[in-house]
Amino acid sequence: MTDLFQTFQGADIDRLVLCIQAARAAGLSIDKYTSAGINDNSGNVWLASEDWTGCVYCSIGFDVAWCYTCMNCGEEYDFGSYAAMIDFETAQYEKHGSECDACTTETEAA
Repeated sequence: MTDLFQTFQGADIDRLVLCIQAARAAGLSIDKYTSAGINDNSGNVWLASEDWTGCVYCSIGFDVAWCYTCMNCGEEYDFGSYAAMIDFETAQYEKHGSECDACTTETEAA
């Protein structure tokens, strides 16, 4: 098991706390299936679970957002709330089945 404080130091700990607070405010459980990390490219601190749709992340500027990633094509969509992300996922499923708008555009172009 990796020590939490080997991964998160300084302001990253504060950003992780904001992610945890956002997840709890959304009514999500944090358990053994939950993981956290720092995105090497963006510097965003993220928190995700196998049991959740998407993940919550906090930017270097301390902005908290939710990210939905299409399981088919990898396209990412950002939202201001967990509820908005769930609404998006539901709408995508109703429109395209297991695909998202980006998948559908790629399929139509081929």
